[in-house]
Amino acid sequence: MWRLEKEINSKISKLIKQRQNYANDEQDLLQMILDSAKKCESSGDSFLPNSNSRDRFMIDNCKNIFFAGHEPTAITLSWCLMLLAMHQDWQDRVRAELLQICGNDGNLDASVLKNMKTLTMVIQETLRLYPPSSSINRCALKDINFKGILVPKGMNIQIPMTILHQDPMLWGDDAHKFNPQRFANGLHGACKIPQVYMPFGMGPRVCLGQHLAMIELKIILSLILFNFQFCLSSSYCHSPSFHMLIEPAHGVLLHMTRI
Repeated sequence: MWRLEKEINSKISKLIKQRQNYANDEQDLLQMILDSAKKCESSGDSFLPNSNSRDRFMIDNCKNIFFAGHEPTAITLSWCLMLLAMHQDWQDRVRAELLQICGNDGNLDASVLKNMKTLTMVIQETLRLYPPSSSINRCALKDINFKGILVPKGMNIQIPMTILHQDPMLWGDDAHKFNPQRFANGLHGACKIPQVYMPFGMGPRVCLGQHLAMIELKIILSLILFNFQFCLSSSYCHSPSFHMLIEPAHGVLLHMTRI
């Protein structure tokens, strides 16, 4: 395992040095990490006391963002495929929209991704029913009196995502059902209190990779839907496992037929 970590660190370090040695106007995630490290160093911030700390900061952040963005997205993709396999009408609707906006060649670009309204609705509904995390934890930074409830400084607060996302008082009588149509007019039309929908978190600590995750999901689902018709296998066992992530305990088994 340590050999793998050493190799990954070496590759990231090489990429960082290449970026540092050549002036460029890239405004990507790597450049933001480099700029932040440089800013801390120039300001004399004790957070990065030396060059080793700076290098470690940049490498660790690159790894965190990459690996943290892999598993949750893969699991969400599994839930999306499961729901589309169960609801063939929505699978057909998404495929029809893709053919309309992309044509038979299936070329995908940024402008096309923005126009995938039906697929976006399906992803949003999937994230409502199966958010990447079952809860969000926060620590109170100061004493707060919230409608008569005292929350003292330092108290840990756990926000149950699955309960908020499926509360009939907030989402209607079909809160436990798969209905992407609720997002037809955006989040404000889907829920009485839009702020309770937070599959990527909320506030200053919202998930940095939420837009990347949505792009990845749209691209992968589009490619699958362009090329395959699919349904659930008779051996599929629906058993969401609630750990750090909400994942299918026995996987998602599909029968796929090339179109």
